[in-house]
Amino acid sequence: MKNYTFTILLLWIISINSNAQNTAMHTTTSAEKTVRDFLETVRSGKSPERVSEFMADSVKAHQLNSEHPEIINRTPANYAQHVNEFIQAYGHYQFEVTELIASNDKVYARWKQTGNQIQDVEEFKATGLPVTEIGSAVYRVEDGKIVEYWIQVDRKGTEIQQQNNSNIKSGTSKGDLPFPDAYIFGDALYISGQIGLDQTGELIKGGFEAEASKVMENLGNVLRKNKLHYKNLINVTVYLTTMDNYVAFNNIYRKYFDKKFPARVCVAVKELPRQAQIEIAAVAGFNY
Repeated sequence: MKNYTFTILLLWIISINSNAQNTAMHTTTSAEKTVRDFLETVRSGKSPERVSEFMADSVKAHQLNSEHPEIINRTPANYAQHVNEFIQAYGHYQFEVTELIASNDKVYARWKQTGNQIQDVEEFKATGLPVTEIGSAVYRVEDGKIVEYWIQVDRKGTEIQQQNNSNIKSGTSKGDLPFPDAYIFGDALYISGQIGLDQTGELIKGGFEAEASKVMENLGNVLRKNKLHYKNLINVTVYLTTMDNYVAFNNIYRKYFDKKFPARVCVAVKELPRQAQIEIAAVAGFNY
């Protein structure tokens, strides 16, 4: 009798656990589908007017900005307006869900959005050039609808792109100049003169050594874009606004090579573009 009772109890416990697992699995699957459909239908900009199919009447939206986190209340109507503002600013942008992970009633999503800026956004004027946003959020789903989410967006990366685009349009960036970073002819890569510009198109600050290091980094970036390395350099031409910096440059230059150095010329000049103190042009070989 005791064995019989124990067996019944064990089966009952197994049944409860099985039902709990099935319930959790169903909740996870349902939540994932809700969020995926929401992202692909609404957040993508395809049909923002359908937002009420996926969002509750009132949604807590946690804005995870490190300098000023806040919670705002979203309704389907103002979320649709939010998406339409994206469309007005960036046109019919491309939207790709790059990660989606669900657990019970919560779903983590990461996305990539790319569109051409056709309208002024904050202090950045419309340029018509592409801007990519990387964002992620955790959504909480209840009764088949999103009721809460926590969102993070790479705002700094977006701002850098907008600044670069502004520089290109204003002519202060290399992107508006009549020559490429490099040109391939035969088995050689001819690299245009590189100066110490940072990602925003501004000349780097910090003195000659910081500028010279940035020039060498920019030279390396051009090489890597063409699947080459510093060791593939054949000839380097260095332009300095004063030979007083010759020794300092050599100390920086040798750090980028093992033992084998390319041929090199160093020339003193009166002035360089953007008031730079150093510029480097080079030739690299694909079979060198």
